[in-house]
Amino acid sequence: MLSGLLNHPLARTSLLFGLILLIMSLLAYLLAPLLIPIIISFALYALLEPLSSMIERQGLSRNMASISVLALMLLLAMLAVYLLLPQLSTQLEGLHDQLPVVWQSLMGFTQNATEVIARSIGLNLDAEKLTAPFFNQANDWGKTALIEGSNMLISLSVVLVLVPIFTFFLIRDYRSMRNHLLDSLPNSSFELGWLIYHRVAHQLQEYIRGIMIQSGIMTINTSIGFYIIGLDSPILLGLVAGVLNLIPYVGPLLAMVLPIILALGHAPLDPWLVGAAISVILIAQVIDNALVIPSVIAHAVDLHPMIVIVGIIIFGNLFGFVGMVVAIPFISTCNIIFRALLQGMKTREAHRINSTQTPLGNS
Repeated sequence: MLSGLLNHPLARTSLLFGLILLIMSLLAYLLAPLLIPIIISFALYALLEPLSSMIERQGLSRNMASISVLALMLLLAMLAVYLLLPQLSTQLEGLHDQLPVVWQSLMGFTQNATEVIARSIGLNLDAEKLTAPFFNQANDWGKTALIEGSNMLISLSVVLVLVPIFTFFLIRDYRSMRNHLLDSLPNSSFELGWLIYHRVAHQLQEYIRGIMIQSGIMTINTSIGFYIIGLDSPILLGLVAGVLNLIPYVGPLLAMVLPIILALGHAPLDPWLVGAAISVILIAQVIDNALVIPSVIAHAVDLHPMIVIVGIIIFGNLFGFVGMVVAIPFISTCNIIFRALLQGMKTREAHRINSTQTPLGNS
């Protein structure tokens, strides 16, 4: 009976899928220091490979096409760094200096509101003692986030060195490495291997291109919106909103936190500014959901929202922000691989049964 269970297509698929996950986990562990540059390079490869192929079709060699695309990418990256990095550094520095004033304003507003509520219901509470622990903790979190943001800007130089190198070799050599790897599969698994690869590659490329365009549009929309309403550090806030928008469902909620805090910390308190900050995110989300997602992302990832949310929470707890970003493409890839493996195992089992029954039918 145990032998029959192990030979069942679902059991064999689960064992093979578990082995694939183990290999992927081992590779992720070994490449952990380089994981972020590798992820960015694969995202850029998905975005730039069609352009490289188009240039190659014009008569250039693969090397020259790869160099041309890389030169264009470096030119755009240098232009972006030249234009945006000084602004981001200045705004991050200003936000760091502004944070104590923001917290002080928020603490005063919250304490006054707490005292008013307590008096209205007949309670005698020390509002300062009640709210101080929360604001101290929030202040520590804010300082930590700003320090990490500064460290990210510093480590950006390392990424800017590694990403172009990795991207160049991916554009130039990825197809030959892929062909060599898949051609080494046994004949019985060759067709299934190519089928899985094409499904995974097609879906991931669509998703990566879609979310990069989506994130860029979100960054532009929110930066313009924050600038129009007069909120401090509009480019930084827009960039944060665009990056957080990479996280489905949860990201837009997180993107509201920093603008609302800055608006509440504005002295004197301006309720209109708070409402305007929330409205900028909401309007950008309406544009994103009504126009960008249907036309850019469409059905690139077919997953239930509950699976998406649970996956983001689990990957976020395990791997932090990077985990939340890669959770959806990883789960989607696993879903495609498992379904294709199961279908292949069922087909192979059906062929085996037919081959054993055919002699009996002929006799």
